[in-house]
Amino acid sequence: MPYRNYPLPVRLYLGIHDHFPARRSEWVLAGILITWGVILLGPHHTFAGNPAWRQMAAIMSEDTWGWVAIVVGAFRFLALVINGTFAGTWYGRWSPHVRALASFLSCFLWLQISFGLWNSDAATTGLAVYPGLLVLDAMNIIAATKDAANMDRSVADGAS
Repeated sequence: MPYRNYPLPVRLYLGIHDHFPARRSEWVLAGILITWGVILLGPHHTFAGNPAWRQMAAIMSEDTWGWVAIVVGAFRFLALVINGTFAGTWYGRWSPHVRALASFLSCFLWLQISFGLWNSDAATTGLAVYPGLLVLDAMNIIAATKDAANMDRSVADGAS
């Protein structure tokens, strides 16, 4: 662990800084999820009267979707911080696995949104955006599972 002897704020900064380029889309997608959730929790009703969101509203309330997005996004941020900063710890060993899970959970949300918009027959530009976010996160699942496999091999070989 190259940053173990640094104060925690410096350690966090350096860990994130060093891993950010390789995890760029994971960071951005986590931020999008949290922002999307905050918008749903805001004072204006996003789903009400909008046919594009009818499918989503039929599954859960707007507030519930908002909280799910915030929790998944925050969980993802935490996994990314641990992955970049605490790599040599017992919990850092599992961070690629947790990143894969976080990407999978994000894919679930992007898929629900995409399917809901597609199924609504509403003319919406969201169909140009949300499926793309789904594809990015599917690629992140692949990257994280490769990292997890490398970590598992490393542990099995006694390197970590």
